[in-house]
Amino acid sequence: MFKSSRRCAILYVAVTVLALPVAAQETVEGRLLEVLKAKGIIDEAEYADLRKLETELRENKATENQLDARIDEMISSVQDEAPSTSYTVGKGFTWRTADERFRLSVGGRLQVRFTYDGWSKNARTDDEDEPDFDVPRARIWLRGNVFETYLKYKFQFDIAGDEADTTVTFPNGTMPGFSSGNRLTELKDAHFDFAKWKAFSIRGGQFKVPYSRHWLVSSGTLEFVDRSITNRAFSRGRDVGLMIYGKVGGENEDLFEYYAGAFDGEGENRSNNDRGLLYVGRVAFNPFGGVKYTESDTKNSEDFKLAIGLNAWLHEDDNHTSAGDDWSIGFDVAAFWQGFFGMFELHYRENDAGAAADVEILGWVAQLGYFIIPNEFEVALRYATIDWDNNGTGDSGSREYLLVLGYFWHEHNMKLQLDFGRVEDHQGDHADNTDEWRMRLQFQVIF
Repeated sequence: MFKSSRRCAILYVAVTVLALPVAAQETVEGRLLEVLKAKGIIDEAEYADLRKLETELRENKATENQLDARIDEMISSVQDEAPSTSYTVGKGFTWRTADERFRLSVGGRLQVRFTYDGWSKNARTDDEDEPDFDVPRARIWLRGNVFETYLKYKFQFDIAGDEADTTVTFPNGTMPGFSSGNRLTELKDAHFDFAKWKAFSIRGGQFKVPYSRHWLVSSGTLEFVDRSITNRAFSRGRDVGLMIYGKVGGENEDLFEYYAGAFDGEGENRSNNDRGLLYVGRVAFNPFGGVKYTESDTKNSEDFKLAIGLNAWLHEDDNHTSAGDDWSIGFDVAAFWQGFFGMFELHYRENDAGAAADVEILGWVAQLGYFIIPNEFEVALRYATIDWDNNGTGDSGSREYLLVLGYFWHEHNMKLQLDFGRVEDHQGDHADNTDEWRMRLQFQVIF
């Protein structure tokens, strides 16, 4: 009986509360307490305590709601401003801030090679065959921008390195010597670029000297296993210096390219050892739009692409000797179209030998390749030659006749190449002259 009366009372109170009008500034809880007090369910003191408690709870709830809203705003802001992460095949992993002012990309390249040299004529080696496994390149690079999108940087290291002479000897023979032919990690690139305008940019640090398209193409995007013999004779490799460069003209401002720089002239990771510098200039013309520095038409270009370049370098006062300037001039052209790739370079170099006659070097290289299976399987031919006079060894020269077969899974980013052919190196009537049949098999991954 008591329980039934209690339910009726509660029902009565609820119905009464819902039926009463609510004042503009009154709450539902406040009206309920008024009804409970009016019905005698709670006394005046209980009513006051409950109204105080209601006020405190509402204040705490408002604070809690404000705190929740502020936390949501902070989380949203952090999510918006947090660095994003992405990956692009061949470009590496990239971290960038929301405003793009800071960016870092990390990637690498690995080449594993097997070479078999079949000596057909060499007095010194007596027709010796030489098989060899090698890791010619194991590169790690970091690049991006700092503080501004146009302040760019690049670091590249070759952890395969070059052989280092670490021979240690002791005076008076007091202790045995030590010698090691280990290959040490090398710094390849380390430079900043101020590239706010496409028509005018500045680069400083260690990087590739801008001479010869064949050299400026990355060793990871070559059509053959490696560069031709002309590269060693005419390009200046990497060096430490300062360069201005840019692109102008055409709809995309890439009709013309120019590069002009001054370098130490001693090569990568070396200080200048004479009173002169190396000065280099290059201009290129792209009549049908910009052409990337790469080889092989891996994208099966629908539109014909052509790049024509002219470059030169001058090295003054070499090694504090009486010898004069060393200089070179070269021309190059490259074309891409529907799986075809062709390249031709011609170079002339002259070294002032002082009292002796100047050493003159003439060389050229030609390549032609075609994707028999578009984007996947390529066949290409190369012929390269170097001739020089007045070098103290009589008539001298080098030749290279090569055929390459290349299979591409992800363009240059994952490929297998096999090149085979004849390489000749003659230094007058010298015992080390060689006529070599060479086969090279190389697998590469860029990530």
